[in-house]
Amino acid sequence: MTETTGRKRAFFAAKLAITVALCAWIVAYVDWTQFWSTLRDAKLWIIGVVLVMRFGGFAISSFKWQQLLEVHGLRYGFDRLMRWYFIATFFNQFLPTSIGGDGYRVYKTFDNPRGAARAVSAVFVERLTGFAALVMLGYVGAILTYRRTADPLAGAVALIVSVGLAVGIVGAWVIHRFSLLQKIAASRFWPKPLRSLPELAGDYRSHPGRTMLVGSISFVFHINKLCVVWLLLYSLGATVNALELAVVVVTVEVIALLPVTLGGLGLMEGSFIYAMSHYGVGNETALAAALLMRVLLVPFSLLGAFFYFVGDRAGEPVSAVGERLAASRPIQSESNSFPVS
Repeated sequence: MTETTGRKRAFFAAKLAITVALCAWIVAYVDWTQFWSTLRDAKLWIIGVVLVMRFGGFAISSFKWQQLLEVHGLRYGFDRLMRWYFIATFFNQFLPTSIGGDGYRVYKTFDNPRGAARAVSAVFVERLTGFAALVMLGYVGAILTYRRTADPLAGAVALIVSVGLAVGIVGAWVIHRFSLLQKIAASRFWPKPLRSLPELAGDYRSHPGRTMLVGSISFVFHINKLCVVWLLLYSLGATVNALELAVVVVTVEVIALLPVTLGGLGLMEGSFIYAMSHYGVGNETALAAALLMRVLLVPFSLLGAFFYFVGDRAGEPVSAVGERLAASRPIQSESNSFPVS
């Protein structure tokens, strides 16, 4: 066994242990009689509406991905990109591989006329703009909630985002002031993908309208997602202030990014229970909503499995996909129930 393999196994074992510990804490923390009672009383027609809205979220994300590819001069049909998005969800949810849904999407657009960096850029910027839109919605919610109630969680979120924005602005000024992108491009010591950053940035500067459209789509996606979470809680008998919910969702999203559990399992549910209890939602209701968010991804994952094994696999096994991704080192991701896009 090589040293690298040993580290990977140790890392996996540590993540598995943390996952089990968090799930055990949740099991002990929740009144299961109350949990099942809450779940039985759920309004099924609202859950049906949520399922339709989640499908709409996939459509929004696929359209956004299409626009980012077109910024780089790459044209792909919307139906094809949406099919790949479903397959990526299947990869995230069910396959025991390190490919990741984002890695699969990079792989499918990797062999394009303008270079592999464009495939990576489109997926990376899709995720980055999605995260930025979510943070801004949470930031507004945190500021308004803190001004109204002096809530400590909202105050902490507002403070952290303010510091992050200040650091980001200073960093952007430094990059521009000292032409760091151009210096990276001119240096032989940086990896080739990084040396292409000025050219990639030029694509976005050349398409300001489409770039602004991508940002707007990101806000639409996350408003849709906030509505989904609100409706799930409402279907379970809980009414939540929309601004407070924005604070909760951005908090859970950031925590769920920590690579300490398998697929965010336990980490997302535990942080959601804790944050929702801060705003008066019972542990059982919060857990039911969190689990429903995972369960409602299953139909789309199965649809992705159908697309992959019936039409998209084209004779190439998953292992071959993994080998090509490992060779090219694209973006990798782990699944969670609050996908940022």
